[in-house]
Amino acid sequence: MDIGDQLPNKRSHLKASRYGSATNDDNDDIDPSPPQVGYQLSIIKCIVLVILAALPLFIGLLMAYWWRARWVKLTCFRCPLNVASIVIVKDLDGKERVERVQIAGTDCRYIEHRCLRYVYDPSEEVFTVLRGYDSGMTCEDMHGLAVGLSSSENAVKLHTYGPNSIEVPVKPYYVLFVEEVLHPFYMFQLFSIALWMYEVYYYYAASIFVLSTISVFSSLLQTRQNMEQLRNMARHSSMVTVMREGLEICNVPSNTLVPGDILVIPSTGMTMPCDAALLTGTAVVNESSLTGESCPLTKTSLPHLNQNTHYQPSRFKPHTLFGGTHVIQTRFYANSRVLAVVVTTAFATARGRMVRSIMYPKPLDLKFYADSIKFMCGLACIAVVGFVYTCVLQAEEIGVWYTIVRGLDVVTTVVPPALPAALTVGTVYALQRLRKKHIYCISPQRVNLCGKVKLVCFDKTGTLTEDGMNMYGVVETTNQMLTDMVKDPSTLDPDSPLLRAMATCHSLTLINGQVAGDPLDVKMFTSTGWTLNEPGEDTSRFDTLMPATVTCPTQGGKVELGIVKQFTFASDLQRMSVLVRPVSHDDPKHMTVFVKGAPEKITQLCLPETVPSDFHVALGSLTHRGLRVIAVGHRTIQAAFHKTDKIERDQVECDLTFAGLIAMENTLKPETTPVITTLREAAIRTVMITGDNLLTAVSVARGCKMVAPDDQTIVMKAELLVSSTNLDHKYSEKTGLLASSHKTSTFGIHYSLLDAGVDGGKETRSEKKGNQEFKATMDANFHLVIEGSSFQVVRSDFPDLYQKLLVKGTVFARMAPDQKAQLVTDLQTLGYGVCMCGDGANDCGALKAAHVGISLSEAEASVASPFTSKTPNITCVPVLLQEGRAAITTSFSTFKYMALYSLVLFSSVSILYWHFSYLGDKQYLYGDMVIILGFSFVMGITGSYPQLAKRRPPGTLAGIHVLFSLVIHVALAVSFQVAGIVYLHSRLWYEVGDFDSAASSENTVIFQFLMFQYIFLALALSTGPPYRKPIYTNIPFMVCLAVTVPCTTYLTLAPADWLPGLWSFMTMRPPPFFLFRVAIFEMILLYITLTYLLEAHVFHSEWWHTILRVIRFKRTPRNRYKHVLKSIDPQWPPLDEPCAETVQL
Repeated sequence: MDIGDQLPNKRSHLKASRYGSATNDDNDDIDPSPPQVGYQLSIIKCIVLVILAALPLFIGLLMAYWWRARWVKLTCFRCPLNVASIVIVKDLDGKERVERVQIAGTDCRYIEHRCLRYVYDPSEEVFTVLRGYDSGMTCEDMHGLAVGLSSSENAVKLHTYGPNSIEVPVKPYYVLFVEEVLHPFYMFQLFSIALWMYEVYYYYAASIFVLSTISVFSSLLQTRQNMEQLRNMARHSSMVTVMREGLEICNVPSNTLVPGDILVIPSTGMTMPCDAALLTGTAVVNESSLTGESCPLTKTSLPHLNQNTHYQPSRFKPHTLFGGTHVIQTRFYANSRVLAVVVTTAFATARGRMVRSIMYPKPLDLKFYADSIKFMCGLACIAVVGFVYTCVLQAEEIGVWYTIVRGLDVVTTVVPPALPAALTVGTVYALQRLRKKHIYCISPQRVNLCGKVKLVCFDKTGTLTEDGMNMYGVVETTNQMLTDMVKDPSTLDPDSPLLRAMATCHSLTLINGQVAGDPLDVKMFTSTGWTLNEPGEDTSRFDTLMPATVTCPTQGGKVELGIVKQFTFASDLQRMSVLVRPVSHDDPKHMTVFVKGAPEKITQLCLPETVPSDFHVALGSLTHRGLRVIAVGHRTIQAAFHKTDKIERDQVECDLTFAGLIAMENTLKPETTPVITTLREAAIRTVMITGDNLLTAVSVARGCKMVAPDDQTIVMKAELLVSSTNLDHKYSEKTGLLASSHKTSTFGIHYSLLDAGVDGGKETRSEKKGNQEFKATMDANFHLVIEGSSFQVVRSDFPDLYQKLLVKGTVFARMAPDQKAQLVTDLQTLGYGVCMCGDGANDCGALKAAHVGISLSEAEASVASPFTSKTPNITCVPVLLQEGRAAITTSFSTFKYMALYSLVLFSSVSILYWHFSYLGDKQYLYGDMVIILGFSFVMGITGSYPQLAKRRPPGTLAGIHVLFSLVIHVALAVSFQVAGIVYLHSRLWYEVGDFDSAASSENTVIFQFLMFQYIFLALALSTGPPYRKPIYTNIPFMVCLAVTVPCTTYLTLAPADWLPGLWSFMTMRPPPFFLFRVAIFEMILLYITLTYLLEAHVFHSEWWHTILRVIRFKRTPRNRYKHVLKSIDPQWPPLDEPCAETVQL
């Protein structure tokens, strides 16, 4: 059987990925057809290049290992993909990866790229990602698969798709060891150790070897541990029940499942081994492993829709069981089975995508690390200069070979051995402090990004406000007017449509006898006093007509309503609905539709004459109090039960009668306002992104001081002005005159002032104030607020206005999950460092997109976010920003320290080479292992400062402020060393030492200066406030000072007859006169004073930054958002102009 025939819709899995499913939110990290080039091995080229590469100490082979793609290009020749044996694929992050072509069956050529299988498509002549049934299939097609696959069909598909297992590869220890040792840094270390051993620096070489070995094995063990943890988290294997050809029911291993298999979900539940679409029955699912929300969700069977409705997991989430989630229990009719068709398997599932996001994280544009590489290249250039200098200076005196060795020694001094470890020490200590505060991180590189955050986005419900909601009251409708507020819904008449809607319009279920589901639904249902009834353990006795019933206890059980069908809540529709039938009604076809959702959505679905005239007044009054308002509508229909399964929600969610309003109280968390105030005082912009009502969101924003009391809010609304359909006539030679229609729409943007108060329950709009009074009142300090529908129009059709919205928008209401992620991404493009803080599944996309995503969920799905706080409030935000600022400051300080160490040591060695002397083995050992290594690792222990300053720490190493400080420090250090040498040569007792010896007077003076410079550069660079605590709070650092300063002082001032063996051990020649040693020590004290003044009072002063801005000719800001802010006209936005800006589509 042809494998192609076993794939959905005859290669639709390939083509849909190029034309349709590529836009699927679930697969946004998948490149359906990445750039790729085919190659075949050339034996002759390979042999020649291997021989040439092996000649110069195998350096060529090492470079081939480091740059495999380039090696393939050199040893292979290009060929068409259909005959290629090797394919070079370019990743989404721009990196080239080498993949080998494999064959499944007899005719299926594929490659495995980033754990996904890419199959060769002859029609497109390219390898495209192998899709399951998540694209190219309609809902009716999915129902047509209910008979299941035969065993032979399953076997053929298994060859194509591979086993259904998320198997994270765990490399053996020896492979990890080889990969670690062959890293360029460690290869350089091995070269340096060999060179130092040749130069008889045995102690120093042995110390560096031990340090490198410890580093290699600790990194190896940590990598292996991370791999094993990820493998154990991802691995899942079990026995599952499947249907074969609609007849046979059999148990098979879960790793043999393929798309198209029919799963039989047991009533007791299971952990889903794949993504599957529910075809029959209902299921109660806990999706906390993916979304972070632990409340159970009810999944219903996939509806029977028209042939043009394509199935996509992201669109039909209420009907899709995702891999890794736990099915708690299932419900079915009579003796029917709960069936689900396998959609995707292995790494293509939701669980697999989560694992791949950990294995292949999105590349971060970390300027610090990019600048560190550039700086290392600069040090390499200095090393080349030092090599040439040494060869020119000493070639004639000590011979060519030893001169080359001495020159290479200079190269090793420029690149410090502890630099890579020192760069990460600030992050390591920051992570330790965060863990103590119950904040956990899965992406350590993002810690430094926390220090550059300029804007924080917050979800509302559960983040700024309390998780749970309390029933505030309900408002019924009578004679097209809203009645007074009723605080206790259970006192309403049992026949009240509003009460019946509250009792039935939900997706609640019973788990161990307890009502479970969405917390809002639970509160709403329990407030009615009604009882939810579901079948017991024997689910086969489940009511044939009604899956669940609710009973009114006040009527002795006489009022019993059966919930026949649910249309679960959809974020894009902002509503849910149910079909309800009274159990005791005489007419079996009599059913009632109850719909609840956003008030503005429900009123659009209601008959206009049923909407109360005072609706807007009442809604404004409730939302201005910060209440969450839900509207309810209902209608009566005639429908046979056996036909309800094919009813679409559009057929019932129309022509409704308005029933009333439900008000839920959601109070601010006590920690919210202080945190928002702290961020505002630190000049960090705060934004609210919520799915709630706009007026409710604005009320919360004012309550938490996100919008200051004196600030004004302006509603930005996109209004459809004109909509028409036009006919275009085109002539075709074959068919004659053709007519095609297109829709033309004209949108206008309306700005209205939203006052802080309430006038008769209705918000005060722009009619109350004109532009002049508006500007005079607020001095242009205003906030734009917008809803999701208008946001989409402005983003798509008003690019200039959209940029202004991004810099002035504070409240974004009625936002769908994808809109949240879009907003976060667009804010980043303007130059904002964006932090997103949320707690629910709707925030996952935004949490992933942000530079810093903070999840307040304790569930396993916190892997969707780089940071997870176990404290369920936003106090973690300033803590994380403080630690980020401390970490990036530590990284900068440590890097500058290591760079200065290299440059000062390079200068010192160059001075000694000029006098044909050099540093001894023990001197290197004392300087590098005792002072440099000790201080570089304890500098980062200094904790973060408890307050957020307005100025953020610098974010670039290539900045002129860093370069100038380095140059000045090096110049100062070299000047004092040269002054010490000059002072030494001016003494009458001075004698030239042995030629090319370490035991010389010049060596002693340089070494004394060098050691003090090492110590006090570390002290000067360990700055405290405003980003870190004062240095005296760092106890290990103070201990290092207490040990190294006395020891180095002794080596400077002690007479030669004290411990004479020490001088020979340290390869030093102490000056004979004490006054000379005192003079050198006084010069050192002067150097220490100048270094402290430079760091404490010059490099961090305002006037110094002003000078640097003048030097670099900085006239305009670099960040785009600052340009947008400067470009805003003082008279914008124009109020009282309903068509301020228009666009025609």
